[in-house]
Amino acid sequence: MRTIFLSILLMAIMPNVSFAQQMYDDFESNQYGWTESVGKRGKALITNGVLHMESKDTPLTSTCYGSFDINKPFIMQVEALAKKIDDDKIFGILLDYEDDQNYILFYICEDEANLEVVRENKTIGKKQEALKLRKGKLVGIEFEVEYNLNELTFKVNGVRAMSYRRRVAKDEFLLGTSGIGFYARGGQTIDFDNLKILQ
Repeated sequence: MRTIFLSILLMAIMPNVSFAQQMYDDFESNQYGWTESVGKRGKALITNGVLHMESKDTPLTSTCYGSFDINKPFIMQVEALAKKIDDDKIFGILLDYEDDQNYILFYICEDEANLEVVRENKTIGKKQEALKLRKGKLVGIEFEVEYNLNELTFKVNGVRAMSYRRRVAKDEFLLGTSGIGFYARGGQTIDFDNLKILQ
């Protein structure tokens, strides 16, 4: 009887956490206003139902403002198809993107995952973890980011790549904007598709 009572009590006091889809983009059009570009950095265009990026040596980004509430937990998921996985061809996702001097960047290459927090063009937080990806050409990648207001957790192909906890004293991870985006450099060619944000 005591066990049943405790189970009922726990069910009553546990928060009812459920996520509904707040944003979905299949890149059949540019409904969210992604920045598109063709130039010295490469090209980033919505074409053939994907966000297609062809980078050169310098960083290339495509960004928009997402339709979600930054003051609530969320999960972001996106699929990617990389032309090649090696140490030079880098790609990833942007969060809390305000401009080219203020953002959070999670990026990967063949053997590692990296996180950079940039404020006023200065890196104020940085983390690196080992990450093994399948080498070769035309490699599919699934990204997932979970934000619980205190910590960002990044997964690649369903495997936890890293997490980064907010430094309360510096307010490092109190997201200030719903700006999101994608990143490529080092000659990486990549297609992003089926972006979902659940909240």
